Amino acid sequence: MKQLIIAIAFFIAAGVALTGCRRATAGSSDPSYILKVDSLIEQADAFQQAKLANLAKLRMRIQPGCPLDTLYALNDRLFEEFFTYNTDSATRYIDRSIALAKATGDPKRIARSQIKKDQLLTSTGLLTEAKLLMDSIDRQALANDTNLLIDYYNQMMFLYSHLGNYAGGDGGDYYAKERTYKDSIMMIVPKDHPDYLWFRGWDILGTSKKDSTLIPALEAQVKRSSLNTLRDAKTAYILGRLYAQEGDTAKYAECMALSSMADIRLANCDIASLEDLAKILFSRGDIDHAYAYIDYALNKAISFPNRVRAVGMTETLDSINNAYQQKVAQQQRRTNQYLMLVCVLVLVLIATVAIIIMQNRRLASRRRRLDTANKNLSRKIGELSESRKETDEANEHLNEANARLNEANAQLTKLNSELLSKNSELNEANYVKEEYIGYIFTICSNYIRKLEDLRRSIHSKAVKKKYKEIELETTGVDSTKDELKDFYRSFDSVFLHIYPDFVSDFNSLLQPDKQIVPKEGELLNTELRIYALVRLGITDSVKIAEFLHCSPQTVYNNRFRVRNKSTMPRKEFVDSVRTLGTYMEKPS
Repeated sequence: MKQLIIAIAFFIAAGVALTGCRRATAGSSDPSYILKVDSLIEQADAFQQAKLANLAKLRMRIQPGCPLDTLYALNDRLFEEFFTYNTDSATRYIDRSIALAKATGDPKRIARSQIKKDQLLTSTGLLTEAKLLMDSIDRQALANDTNLLIDYYNQMMFLYSHLGNYAGGDGGDYYAKERTYKDSIMMIVPKDHPDYLWFRGWDILGTSKKDSTLIPALEAQVKRSSLNTLRDAKTAYILGRLYAQEGDTAKYAECMALSSMADIRLANCDIASLEDLAKILFSRGDIDHAYAYIDYALNKAISFPNRVRAVGMTETLDSINNAYQQKVAQQQRRTNQYLMLVCVLVLVLIATVAIIIMQNRRLASRRRRLDTANKNLSRKIGELSESRKETDEANEHLNEANARLNEANAQLTKLNSELLSKNSELNEANYVKEEYIGYIFTICSNYIRKLEDLRRSIHSKAVKKKYKEIELETTGVDSTKDELKDFYRSFDSVFLHIYPDFVSDFNSLLQPDKQIVPKEGELLNTELRIYALVRLGITDSVKIAEFLHCSPQTVYNNRFRVRNKSTMPRKEFVDSVRTLGTYMEKPS
């Protein structure tokens, strides 16, 4: 019994030590605003659904026979909603707004809609088209409308800023023109304008100008905001940039987080603040958050799509990814250390079980000797009944002790079984992770090589002024389809390399006459590929749809159709899929 207590105390101490190591590794000193950003990113799908529901309601308000003014207002509102969410839809609605404005014959409406379209072109990197559009705007329509003129100057400032970034170096004379338009805005913008502080911040940023009242005013505006509008995001962003200019990185990071919160709530796909926050956290050594944020921002930029921002984030992502991989390697080494400790604990457990078995044998031997002595005493001394009762009580105590020892032995045996199960799960998880990390690196390397080949080809044709060939090369879709086929073929190959029996095991869950067989030349079809992702732990239909380049409704319909073929209830079917396929262990 004493040895059992010592063994239990040893396991408790080891568990506490492991927990302490994990806590020390994970850390718990993240600022509150980082935790809030994490929470909002986890709710990103819900925000996107709310965004889509709101867009659906707006679309339903467009009815046949609507007056031109109402139709123009609805299209303009839909453009604003799609502006930072989906480029194609935003382009469609702003083109409609321009057409409606021309139909009304209102030059101010035409100019306002053209300026908004130019904002979209500039945001997506179509700078040449944006410059031509701004040059075509009727300046006479702006003359007597201060707000419209402010919008025009603001867009010209925005355009020349992007042209300067694209030009590289000192930006040629683009930055000088940007400065001119900043000065023009500050000459006409009234102090009661909703964006006055924002314009004032951009006017000071990057210069030696000073305004001791600006930062406190922006802080007050941010504190009053609910962080759920685009203006809230812009205000927090410019405040953070001003803090960065003053060298206050703590306030800079906090403001970028506040701006990111507003962008995430709005399902904004053009999130400059989250990219800046990722860079700050990376410089602080917080690799996990930096990687998560830059990955989220990049995925949103690609889905928007914002070519300029996506390309700009590539270098940052590469640096963060390298650091992240180093951290993963370090965690792997730490995991190996934990496994070694578990092995030591298992050896101690085996030794403890052996000691318990030896003690059980000794107790059984003693019990037999006591039984023999009791019989002899009973036979020789019948009158000592009281002594016999005491001996019986002693035997009962020994039986109770033996029962407790047997129970402890059963618990230890169960613990050993659980440890073996967890080791198997760890081996599978490590192998799957290693296979897919290698797969991802290969895919990324191939795409970088292809992007470089495309860049060289376009550059060569641009130098030779073969613009028609460039247009044909960049508008084709066959290459994209081929890339998707290669991508899915690689995914299927890697998955079936890990789980070679997945297809047959999956069909065993279906009715015999409704089993799924891939076509000739296919490793997996769409239905099998959806449940392959479920087997890897990806159960969210939206994420599966993004992976397969289809709609969430298509994924839902396929899952529903396959579940109807199953021989078991829905919940049991999903749980069974997660355990399908005996993975192919990596050779030693």
